[in-house]
Amino acid sequence: MNVTDIDDKIIIRAQEQKVNSFDFAKKWELSFFSDMEALGVKKPDSIVRVSEHIPEIIEFIDKIIKRGYAYESNGSVYFDIEQFKKSGSHKYPKLEPNSATNSAKVLARYYL
Repeated sequence: MNVTDIDDKIIIRAQEQKVNSFDFAKKWELSFFSDMEALGVKKPDSIVRVSEHIPEIIEFIDKIIKRGYAYESNGSVYFDIEQFKKSGSHKYPKLEPNSATNSAKVLARYYL
């Protein structure tokens, strides 16, 4: 099971509550697993947390930038969907075709 324990929303909410973002995320993760247990859902065999793979994520994003499919602006990295489509070697969006019609300039945001 993948657990997103660090993202914009978590950081913003933790700052609003003046708490550490990791503590904030852990509180909600524990609450989630408590609810799952109450529902009789077995725990996953493996839990992968975003915070435990930051170096790999940065390396992955760096590769995307080097391949010309993303660019940095004001400390954030943006995925360039149009450039990705122009490459012709990939189909975007394979998993959610309707998202391609949202906007010609759709950008996915990632933080370094």
